[in-house]
Amino acid sequence: MTNQSDRSDRLLKKQIFNLNRHLPRQRKNLKLLLEEDKPHVIGSDGTRHRFKRDELKRISEIVPENQYQQLKLPIYLEIDSQTTGARISGKLELKIICIILGIEDCPGEMYIYRPDLRLIRRQLPTTTQYIFLVR
Repeated sequence: MTNQSDRSDRLLKKQIFNLNRHLPRQRKNLKLLLEEDKPHVIGSDGTRHRFKRDELKRISEIVPENQYQQLKLPIYLEIDSQTTGARISGKLELKIICIILGIEDCPGEMYIYRPDLRLIRRQLPTTTQYIFLVR
């Protein structure tokens, strides 16, 4: 027989899964998205998520062209219950975020908090997405 804690954990995981339904089945690289007439990815819930071309252009001015295939979009802003900020990882992803936030010495991984999250989401609303994690 399962205890209350196990049921609560399963319920929480199910709720987190529902929060992440918008995430793409497969992310696309910047090179491919720049070549598409209507750049988009398909969410795991079947919805089409379109990218604004001006955001893609801005990102393409930050990332060297020979690395377009390495950058997968959207950039994930990882939220978990253990911290109050969003974790960002990945060399190219961090480079983009650091340039937008004006951070010169960009670490290998970083957490950003509400004011910076608002700025990132305001400037890159279609090329960033929240992903909710359970530990």
